[in-house]
Amino acid sequence: MRTLLLTILATGLLAACTPTAPDVSPEKTGTPPADDARLFGRTWLNSHEARPNETPTYRPESYTWATPPQRYNMPTEGGDGFRFDADGKGVYIAPGIGPGPTTHPITWQRAEPGKSVFRLHVTDNSRPDMQVEIVSVDADRLTARYLP
Repeated sequence: MRTLLLTILATGLLAACTPTAPDVSPEKTGTPPADDARLFGRTWLNSHEARPNETPTYRPESYTWATPPQRYNMPTEGGDGFRFDADGKGVYIAPGIGPGPTTHPITWQRAEPGKSVFRLHVTDNSRPDMQVEIVSVDADRLTARYLP
């Protein structure tokens, strides 16, 4: 009985001394979520396949359609898009006038660490700063919306 009591006491003391693992969740450390590997370093272009009441859909620049979808609200000047690089830089693609879209260098940062809202600053000052919320990202499809 005494041995059992000592074993229980020793186990309790060892458990109390064992360090706990630190909280390494994205919300605590600012570490990007796993989806960032699919998001960063790729140029995403608005495919205009989302209906007017849906979140806009973006496809990688090199995406090849098996069967092109119906398009909604497609501008004649070209679409919009963006590229976020892991170093906090990137490109914003704006509908252009005449020959097509125009590209503008950006810097970006997360609105909150580990979250999916990004603040964009167009470094050539040709556009006002904006925010983009990444709703979902897969290998060949991204949904995102610009926030007011």
